Amino acid sequence: MQNKELFSGLPCGTNTRKIYEEFADNFDWDKRQSNQFGKQGLPLYARKATPEGYNVWFIGHSNYTGDKGGDWNNEILYGGEQINEYWEKIDSKVDFFDMTPRVVFAKKKDGYYYFLGVYEVCVKPDITRRVEWNGDDLWVRRYKLLSKIYPLNK
Repeated sequence: MQNKELFSGLPCGTNTRKIYEEFADNFDWDKRQSNQFGKQGLPLYARKATPEGYNVWFIGHSNYTGDKGGDWNNEILYGGEQINEYWEKIDSKVDFFDMTPRVVFAKKKDGYYYFLGVYEVCVKPDITRRVEWNGDDLWVRRYKLLSKIYPLNK
């Protein structure tokens, strides 16, 4: 599938590596980072992978799938207008303070990943700020939707 633009809600497939590689070809993303995708246990995240310097993030676990991953959980809210990323612990493996915009895909219960849009952190992350969510005391990073279309300046 040759896409010149991604639109929110577009079903992209079930294999994150194949999806990433296709869009790397179509949109000139960093192909060297395709090894971050495709198998269980991989981060599903590429840093500054787009020509604009955006990160690419595939959300495999969220309220869309009804499960969580590792020490974190993701909640997609308000029809995709906001994403909350909840962390049980922050360690050196997590760049909690990264403010880079993200091109975001999310898995749904049907097993397909859908393009959500381009997001930015809407509140500067603060390590001292915690929230209670589902009975747990967690750190949160919030993202707001910048665009339902990628690339933004078409």
